[in-house]
Amino acid sequence: MEIEQFGQQILNVIQDGIIVMDQTRSIVALNPSAEKLTGWKLGGLVPYCSFCQKRFIGPGEERCYLVTHEQSPYFSSEMPTYSGEMVDVEMSTAKIIQDKDNGATYYLLVLRDFSERKKQQEHEGRQRMVQQLIAAREEEHKRLAMELHDGVGQSLFGLSIALDTLKNSTMDEKTTAYLSEVSQEMKRVMNDLRLYSKQLRPLELDQFGLATALENLLIGFRKQKPDVQFILHTKPTMSRLDAIVEINLYRIVQEAVMNSLKHAFPARIKVVLHEEKDQLVLSIQDNGIGFDVKKHQNGLGLQHINERASTIGAVVHLKSTISSGTHVTINLAYGSVEDEADADSTINRR
Repeated sequence: MEIEQFGQQILNVIQDGIIVMDQTRSIVALNPSAEKLTGWKLGGLVPYCSFCQKRFIGPGEERCYLVTHEQSPYFSSEMPTYSGEMVDVEMSTAKIIQDKDNGATYYLLVLRDFSERKKQQEHEGRQRMVQQLIAAREEEHKRLAMELHDGVGQSLFGLSIALDTLKNSTMDEKTTAYLSEVSQEMKRVMNDLRLYSKQLRPLELDQFGLATALENLLIGFRKQKPDVQFILHTKPTMSRLDAIVEINLYRIVQEAVMNSLKHAFPARIKVVLHEEKDQLVLSIQDNGIGFDVKKHQNGLGLQHINERASTIGAVVHLKSTISSGTHVTINLAYGSVEDEADADSTINRR
C-alpha cells in the first residue's frame, strides 16, 4: 500500500478535525471529523473564530490570527459552524506548503472539539464549590457546637448549681417550690442545648471516631422510635479516618435513616461499616415499603446523600424494591479523596 493511502486512512479515522486552507481561507481539503464538527465543505471559506472577529488588527493585517502568525500553539475559541451555531474548539495552525510557481500558501488547521471538556471542567468546578461549601459549613457547625457546649452550656450548668444551692438554703415553701420549677426549666433548657449542639456537630465524632458516633446516633433514634429495631455492625479495630470523611459518612447515615423513618415505615434499619480490600463500605438497609427509584431519584434527601458522597470521592449505589425495602451502599476507595491543601489523600490511616 502506498504512503498516500496510509495518510488518507489516518485522516479518515483521526478524531481531530483536519483542514487544509489557502491564504484566502478557502478549504482545499478536510477530513470527515472536521466536516462532522463544523459542517464545512470543500471550496467553502473557513469563517473567523470568535477571537479573530473581535481582535484589534493593524492596517493591512490579516484578521485571522493563525494565518498571521503562520504557526500557533493550541488556543481555545468559538468557531461558527455551517448551521450558524458556535462550537467550542481548541485550534492550531501551521504553514505547510508555499508554491514557488504561483506564490500560493497553504495552511494546516487542526480543530479539537472542546465543548465536552468544557462541560466537564464546569462540572468539576461546581463539584469543588459544593465540596468547599460543605466543608465550610461543617467547620462552622463544629465551632458553634463547641461554643454551645463549652461556653453557654457551662454557664447554664453554673446557674443550675446556684439555683439548687439557693433552693436548699431557703426555708420558705413557696420560694422553694418556685425555685424547683425554675431549676427544672433550667435542666430542660440544658437538655435542649445538648441536643442542638449534637445536631450541629456530634462531639463524640471528633473525640472517639465514626463507629462511636454512629452508635450514639442510633441510640438517639431508638429513643425516638422504640418500635423500630436499629442494628449497627462496625469493625472495632477500624482506623480513624480524616475528619471530613467521617463527618460526611455520619451525615449520610443520618440522612438515610431519617428518610427511612419518615417515608418507609420500617420495622428494622441496619447500618454496616466495614473494610473490603482497599475500600471502605457503608451500608444502610431497611425493610420498609420501598419506592420507585426512577421516580424519586431527584428527591432532596437523595441529592444530599449524593452531594456528601461526591465531596469525599465516594460512589453511591441505591436499590429499592416495593414492599421489600431500600438499600443504600457507599463505596469509598482509600486514597480517592484529594486534599485541597496539598493534593494528597485525605484519608489518613491513624
